[in-house]
Order: sequence, then structure tokens, then C-alpha cells
Amino acid sequence: MNIRDLQYYVSLTQLKSFSAVATNFNVSQPTISAAVRRLESELGTQLLIRTNPHVPLELTATGEQTRLHSIAILAEYQLMQREIAHTENGQLSIGMPPIVEISYFPQIARQLPTSLFKQIKPVAQGSLAALADLKSGQLDLAVLAYLDDFDDPTVHLTTFDCQPFGIVLPRDHPLAVQDALPFTSLKGTPVVSLKNNFVHRQAFQRLARANRIRPTIVFESNEIPSVLNMVAAHVGVALMSRAVELPPGLCWRPLSDVNAPSFQVGLATRRSSHFSRTQTAILTAIQQAFLSL
Repeated sequence: MNIRDLQYYVSLTQLKSFSAVATNFNVSQPTISAAVRRLESELGTQLLIRTNPHVPLELTATGEQTRLHSIAILAEYQLMQREIAHTENGQLSIGMPPIVEISYFPQIARQLPTSLFKQIKPVAQGSLAALADLKSGQLDLAVLAYLDDFDDPTVHLTTFDCQPFGIVLPRDHPLAVQDALPFTSLKGTPVVSLKNNFVHRQAFQRLARANRIRPTIVFESNEIPSVLNMVAAHVGVALMSRAVELPPGLCWRPLSDVNAPSFQVGLATRRSSHFSRTQTAILTAIQQAFLSL
């Protein structure tokens, strides 16, 4: 059994056409047919139902089993390739949401030897994207923001900070006179927000459901500074964690909701990862710096 045969087969189960797969891989159609025959011979089973050439291919029960296992094998193969490549270049790719890059990483960087910066490759992205890339091997390490207990069995997570959510608004906003605000105060108030790939938006949606209201989002962005600029321009107010540093003219008021979620931040690695000595030294220095905050 070889990797290329599995790649052909998975593509065939998706495209349902030998000619389409052949075109996609720039090979002949008999090459794809031979790959399927090899798999069927090695596994001792029929994978495809071949009836009318004008009808899309169907998988047998064992063909579907083979499809699922092939996807898992190819994912592990790709993960292996990426881990080896990162080990060979002696670097650690670290994914982090913008709020971590802005609010936490400068404090971390001050504690790290400057010699390590050439071996660290930061990647700015939302927590959901960072988690997906960590699991696929595109990242070696991720700083994740999350709301609840983290229970992914493939990932080891160490929490190093927890901050409350609150409402950011101009100091001259009518709601700014209150020491704390219920989420229901956003009913009828224009809101600016981070987009769906951010934990802040998840918290916003959860609070909206819990309070059975639908605040009007008038602007959304992937950039925290853009959201804060819109708040400063009196376009709307925003839900933000206390970790965000505010520019002059804005204030933060904590939520008074009893069951409001909290903004948690942790350092995540794959449980299956095996780091080189160089990578382990970098990882240890980063972990110690984060945990000292």
C-alpha cells in the first residue's frame, strides 16, 4: 500500500469520476484504475460499485470504511511531514490571536533571549483557526483564547490567564456612568464586533442567547484596533475582555451578568508532538515566560 494510491482513492470518492481524478493529478485514467485495483487486492475486498459509466460511482460498505481510514492515514502522513520539516529547520511555528499578539506577546518577548527570535515563527490568526492549524501540524504551538473547560483529547493546554468580559464605550456615552452593565443594556444599542472566528464573538452570541436579545451589529472586523476606532467614533459599543488595552477616550465596564463567560488564555501543543532538543529549549523558555505573567 502506498500513499499515492490512497490520495487517488480519496479524491475518487469525492469527485466520483476516474477522468476527473486523472486530470486533477495530471496522470492517465488507467493509472487511477490500477491504484484502485491495487487497494482492492491488498485489502481483499471490492471498494466500488461499477455499473453504468454515466452514473456516479458508489462505494461499498468496505469502500466507505477504506475512505474514512484513508483520510486519517493521509492526515497523519501530512502531520509527519510538517513535524519533520519544522524539526529540521529548528523553528517553532506559534499561532496566536491578535489580542494575544497585542496584549501578551510583548510581555513575553521581553523575557526571552533575543537569540530565540530567529527560531520563533509567529502566525497571527483567530483561536479557532490556530487550533485547527495546530492539530493539522501547520503550527507547533498555539496560544488559544477560549471560554470553557478545554476538553480536546489530542491537545495539551496550560491556562495562564483568565479575564472578565465587559463593554467598551466612549467615556461620554450615557451608559458609561454605570459601574457595571448587564448585557441586556445592549438592546437597542449599536454594536461593533470582532468576526465569527474570534472567541469574543462566541461570548457575544452566548450572552445574546442567554438573555434572549439580538443586539444590532453595525460593523465587524478581524482587527481589534479597527473595532476600538469605531467605538471611539461613536459608531457603537463593543464586547471586549479586560485584557485589551484601551486608547484614551474609551472606558471598560464589567458585565454584571452572573453567568457571564470569562476570557481564558492558554498555551497548547499536540499530545502526539515529539520535539527536538532545540525545539524543547525554545518551548520551555516560552512556557516559563507565559506562566510568569
